Amino acid sequence: MILFIVIIIIIAVALLKGFDKIAGRGPSQIKTGINKSRIVDESTDRHPCPRCAELIMKKAKVCRFCGNKIDS
Repeated sequence: MILFIVIIIIIAVALLKGFDKIAGRGPSQIKTGINKSRIVDESTDRHPCPRCAELIMKKAKVCRFCGNKIDS
């Protein structure tokens, strides 16, 4: 019974790798996707709220997190 389950798992893994090759997915495509998903540094247009320290837009008049009025 255990041998049967191991054989099924091996076949499933082989089929999944075959589908990845057919779809054109590979290590380079996965690496590209990981690089694209990284958070972009938004510090150029944001600054921390003086009350709660959450990042808010520099043009904001009120913090959306704590409701603090921002003096520009």
